[in-house]
Amino acid sequence: MNDLTVPTPIGEYNPDWAIVWQGQDAFGEPQDKLYLVRETKGSLDDAARRGTENMKIACARRHFGAIEVDYNDVTSAEELRKKLLE
Repeated sequence: MNDLTVPTPIGEYNPDWAIVWQGQDAFGEPQDKLYLVRETKGSLDDAARRGTENMKIACARRHFGAIEVDYNDVTSAEELRKKLLE
């Protein structure tokens, strides 16, 4: 998986983190599976972010929810790492 771009009504959105693992399809062929996606922001408070950022994040939540991929925003890579190890 080289490019993770989500088209939104206000422009393209590229999340910061995506974790992908490689499994196998029914024929034993390698197949990538998108496991989770995270967006790194300085604040998790919507009021502290620009309106366009909040709108893109809202679109991403709906997009990844529709394809059943875990999506959320975090404040740092360290926070992402901690949540993965829980």
